[in-house]
Amino acid sequence: MANCPKCNHELRLIDWKPECPNCGVNVLYYDFEERFYMDAKGAEIDAAKIRVKWTRVKASFIGSKLLVARLVLCVLPLVALLISFGSFKIVVPLFEKKMPMSLIGLFAFFGGGAQDFLTALKSAEAVGVYAKHAVNIFYGLSAVTAAAVLVLIFQLLCFISFRKMTILLVVSSGFGIIAAARSVIAVYVFSKVTTSAIFTVSNGYGGFVVIFSFVIIFALNVAALKKGLDVQYREGDLYRVEIARKVKRGEIKLEDLPQPVYPPIDTPADQRLDSAPADGGSTHG
Repeated sequence: MANCPKCNHELRLIDWKPECPNCGVNVLYYDFEERFYMDAKGAEIDAAKIRVKWTRVKASFIGSKLLVARLVLCVLPLVALLISFGSFKIVVPLFEKKMPMSLIGLFAFFGGGAQDFLTALKSAEAVGVYAKHAVNIFYGLSAVTAAAVLVLIFQLLCFISFRKMTILLVVSSGFGIIAAARSVIAVYVFSKVTTSAIFTVSNGYGGFVVIFSFVIIFALNVAALKKGLDVQYREGDLYRVEIARKVKRGEIKLEDLPQPVYPPIDTPADQRLDSAPADGGSTHG
């Protein structure tokens, strides 16, 4: 059961009146004003912590025109992968299949049985080298697709750490440029060396579009990394968050804080908590 907040008398089930049977104080309203201000100070600090987090998340995505462009264009490599790097056609007795070297062809390669068929052809004496080359091209396209997916994932997770995710975006887009360039060269070489009637290979321009899309992502993130993140916080919120950290570490007690926690601008400096930093209004991260 509950105890009286004043005399600590243990209240029983039959003590249904609001007054304590021992000291007569109103249990419900005892020290109401102090508890009200304590709750108000806690609510002020908690609201500031939420606003700071949300402001930083918002700034990470749409904090500037550069970041808006980065957010909009993060899907560009995946969209560009729909354009074919080229195509090849396999014609053998009782089997004929034409596959684009693109994201659509990649699904057909792994999900349509083409991977098993080409892997089996790798042991053939006449066309084994061509089958091996075709399999390697689709593995290379898998690497390009993985880079495009990573770009999208890192962009969506940029609110966790703007700088770390931007570095990962630079690395993944750079890897995408290299993988796409290797795939373009592999398709070109494949089309030139193929002399078998079983394989017919043609070039496409999709690879160049993919490379260009990765270059755009790479440039945007290098620029974002140099510029940094400019976050405009509401006045006093950084002060309140720092106070919350000090309260959590036990350096300051909540009951010792003024109400409101963040004093007005015209409050004399000696009446502020000198141990807490003043809010600068914005920060670079």
